[in-house]
Amino acid sequence: MRTLRAALAVSFLAVAYVLAAFALVGQQMAPRRRTRTSSDPGGLVLTEQEQPGLWAEVRALAATAGTRAPDEIRLVPEVNAAVSEETSLLGLRTGTRRMFLGVPLLQGLSRNQLHALLAHELGHHSTSHTRLGALIHRSRLAIAEVAASLSNPLVKRPFRTYARLFFSLTRPLAHAHEIDADRLSATVAGPRTAATTLRTLPALDAAWHIYLEQYVEAGTHYGLRPTRFFDNFTNLMSDPERLEELARISAAPPEAKTSAYDSHPPLSERIERLESMASADEADKSDKSGNAASILRYPSQNFLALEDKTFAGSGLTPAPMAEIVSVAGARAAAINAETLLNAMQENQIVPATVRVALDLIASGNLDTLLNLVEVEDAEAKRKVIARLLGAAIAHELVGEDKARYELSWAGPWRLVDIAGQEVDPEELAYEALGSPGYAAALRAWVHQLDAQVDAKVETATPTSTQPDGYIGALAPISGDGFRTLLVTETGLMLLKPTGSDRLATGLATVTSGSPGRKLIQRALDRSPAELATASNAAYVPWDQIRALHLKQSSSGRRSADITTAAGKGWSLQWTNAAESEGHIWPAVDHYLGRRFTVD
Repeated sequence: MRTLRAALAVSFLAVAYVLAAFALVGQQMAPRRRTRTSSDPGGLVLTEQEQPGLWAEVRALAATAGTRAPDEIRLVPEVNAAVSEETSLLGLRTGTRRMFLGVPLLQGLSRNQLHALLAHELGHHSTSHTRLGALIHRSRLAIAEVAASLSNPLVKRPFRTYARLFFSLTRPLAHAHEIDADRLSATVAGPRTAATTLRTLPALDAAWHIYLEQYVEAGTHYGLRPTRFFDNFTNLMSDPERLEELARISAAPPEAKTSAYDSHPPLSERIERLESMASADEADKSDKSGNAASILRYPSQNFLALEDKTFAGSGLTPAPMAEIVSVAGARAAAINAETLLNAMQENQIVPATVRVALDLIASGNLDTLLNLVEVEDAEAKRKVIARLLGAAIAHELVGEDKARYELSWAGPWRLVDIAGQEVDPEELAYEALGSPGYAAALRAWVHQLDAQVDAKVETATPTSTQPDGYIGALAPISGDGFRTLLVTETGLMLLKPTGSDRLATGLATVTSGSPGRKLIQRALDRSPAELATASNAAYVPWDQIRALHLKQSSSGRRSADITTAAGKGWSLQWTNAAESEGHIWPAVDHYLGRRFTVD
């Protein structure tokens, strides 16, 4: 039966060449819009000279698979490992072979698991079992690509109809080819490791989507992108709550949605087949091969290089992940607060403030707020108002520097008060809407935060030498949480952003403004003496600075290492995109003299 299908497949493939020729001619004759394409397949090229160990292992895997090694290996920012070829004549003639390695896989798999995965991908091109299997694999990919590219309706429908017939006929052969690739994977790394790899992939894919959607995209809305892009993903996967979530996915991996062009058998069948091949001895052995990233020489440098290439030309400003989620959390709270207060005003609930909303709850007038939501279900109304009211409370607290949003890898963010304790206004609002007595507790809690802020201001100790007169400013910078550097006539001052600073810079980005310029303006609006007493400021007189070393690189990255007489130090970084005002470095050179050095 398999032989008959193979013969039919070859016949259909021959017909496909004719149909594809007509399709491509028709495509050329039909009017179409020209699009610009790139010859760069993407990713970061890893040469054999730079990565001899990686290439040696890939060549060994290719030899085991009975196929030629790739011509290129590229590092890519996605949960994917693949071996592709530039083919012509619908896969009959092969060209450059490339292997793609996804950084998330290197971070989340063991070295043995990576071997299992790469062996499977190389197995697609193996002719050890049957030469026809590799040809059918290439042809299915090529036909799918042609079918997807057709735009002329005169040729698109008949070719796609034929493509469906071809894929239906060759599906059993393609499935058999995938099973052979799985067997090769088991031969290389062991059946248990190969099965574990298949279980792990959906979890890594889910984690990567969480990272992109909840963290990275939160910054792109405000013109920001995270620094240490790939390290952040490792941090997310190391969070205890995320680990539990990923373990549940690995234990019962979901079946991916498949298209008519997919050649893989169901994932559950593949895992079951591999686990049935495993011996008891293998089950007792733990994987001691180490993290898959160890296959690279200097992986951190490669990841940073890929990060730079990925975001090149994006126009996004690099910022620490903690700052991005702080801005995003504050902005999300501001939007929800605006929604609630606008609805109150439109319904003549004036003045439209949080305290008026709390007074309505405390007085038992819950329906006045709940009826702002036009749904019938009472519980749904309560949840919506609790979310909006909680956000409005959070917005006020952040704007008045009584609370701030912090990075949470289980979150993406959490609200903490000035003591660093996590607070949840939405939960309190929900309880208050269910029992008016909680409204008093909610108001008391907000009042308690007021008292904490007042006490902190009263007990603040002024510095021994009060700063006077601004000379220059630089923002945004990064390092130890600081975002603004101020040069005064009496010393240097470093400022961490307040909650209102984060919101203002987020809004500046949305309105095509400059976050750095906004930070500088907000700092210069206050006197140096006033800023020096603030809890978010660090002030060092000129005579207390032991050394300041300025480094400049050709890539546009700059840094300054500051060491004080007391032995304390800060390492600050910024890029050419940072805003500056005044004559910063000439002033530093004037006051520090030989204590100021430049690379």
